Amino acid sequence: MLMNKLQLSRILMIATIILIAGFQGYWLTRLYKDEKQGLKKEVDVLFRESMYKLQMQRFKGDTIFNKLMPDNLFFIDAVNVLKQRAAQAGDKPRMTISLSTSASFSRDSAGKKHDSTRIFIGSTGERGTVMPDGAPPTEFSRVIFKSSLGDSLSLQNIDSSYNKELAKAKIKVPYQITSVKITRQQRTRLDSVDKNSLHTNYVTIGLNQPMAYRAEFGNAFNYIVGKITYPILISFLLIALTTASFIFLYRNLLAQQRLTNIKNDFISNITHELKTPIATVNVAIEALKNFNAIDNPERTKEYLDISSSELQRLSLLVDKVLKLSLFENKDLELKKESFDFKQLIEEVMQTMQLQFHKAKAVVHFRTEGSNFIIKADRLHLTSVIYNLLDNALKYSPVSPKIEVVLKDREKFLQLLVTDNGIGIPEEYQEKVFDKFFRVPHGDKHNIKGYGLGLSYVAHIIKKHHGYIDVDSEENKGSTFVINLPFKESAAMDFDKQRNS
Repeated sequence: MLMNKLQLSRILMIATIILIAGFQGYWLTRLYKDEKQGLKKEVDVLFRESMYKLQMQRFKGDTIFNKLMPDNLFFIDAVNVLKQRAAQAGDKPRMTISLSTSASFSRDSAGKKHDSTRIFIGSTGERGTVMPDGAPPTEFSRVIFKSSLGDSLSLQNIDSSYNKELAKAKIKVPYQITSVKITRQQRTRLDSVDKNSLHTNYVTIGLNQPMAYRAEFGNAFNYIVGKITYPILISFLLIALTTASFIFLYRNLLAQQRLTNIKNDFISNITHELKTPIATVNVAIEALKNFNAIDNPERTKEYLDISSSELQRLSLLVDKVLKLSLFENKDLELKKESFDFKQLIEEVMQTMQLQFHKAKAVVHFRTEGSNFIIKADRLHLTSVIYNLLDNALKYSPVSPKIEVVLKDREKFLQLLVTDNGIGIPEEYQEKVFDKFFRVPHGDKHNIKGYGLGLSYVAHIIKKHHGYIDVDSEENKGSTFVINLPFKESAAMDFDKQRNS
């Protein structure tokens, strides 16, 4: 059931990440297209403004225009003034000038307003209208057709003027100015342009020989991406954080599943193992009662040894259950008292004599120094010593040789437990103190365990402000080193000394 939930969780997480990534991709694509469309409108407006400025400069340079027109007039106003003065002549011109305008307005992403005016000029009729106000005897049409307005503009001037406008708008995209001579056939083809390419609309200059100009831009991808850099970064950050969160959550679910399976297996096995020593002790006691074994000293000793061994085994099993409870309850309270650590080690070794004898182990204990009085939790340190000696026996399957050394280091006590067992590979030496971790050895041996012993030892030593290390070589044995401060007042100094 749990596995099915994990598979469903994995599918939902992957689907969520894909949907978020798809939505972000769609959103960024739309944002890119909108920016490109906005850029196209902006460069078109700037191009028209640039072209009309150039026309006005050329128009003001005309001699007749300067003579007839007041200063500081816009292009449309100038043409209107010409028409008004022609009407004041009282002569109905046979040539008419038709003038129409269309305005457009836009606002860019920075909020800047843009407006432009398109001018359409047409003429019909014959020439011959005389200009008023002492103007030279020239036709009104000459102002329009023979002035600078009728001339084409050089590409260099257009490029220079347009480049300044783009620089003001901070648009850095490669472009080129193109021109087309207008014919009747081309007027229709100018409107049928590729809408996907980035370019401006054509701007027509001149009346007698009109020319159409436009700016064609190169690849604007880098420029547009530069404008939407922050949205892109935010999108990638959102996807990355979502993915990392789901991976972290899924790994926690897997770890929780593994711990649950181990705990269930542990409880199942420990329940079965608890029954075995109890049943063995009951059988031994029944034998002592019913078969007059008490009258046989040798038989009595044998049954008592069996009972003692099984009770010790039962104590070990209970100890394992207590360790599991300890890890569930992290707020462990230590009951510290002063006692002789050397004497505690000797007592533990004495209770394990039967196990040493059964495994044919050779155990040596020696001390260095004179002061071994320590203030600590006696019960938990008893379990620490027992775990280290028990591991030395279990992982030294052939002729175990165990050496226990207790050293007085002035500010702290140092305990070393050395065996000649199978050792620990270097890549696993930092993990042996993790909860439920067991070194994989394949089919080399079959040693029962649940990965709680060394984790429990490390936890207890840490609660005493000490630390534990291991020095091991595969197939040659291991040495576990425990350092404990003498008393609580020296714990902080001990921590500083260790960190330095």
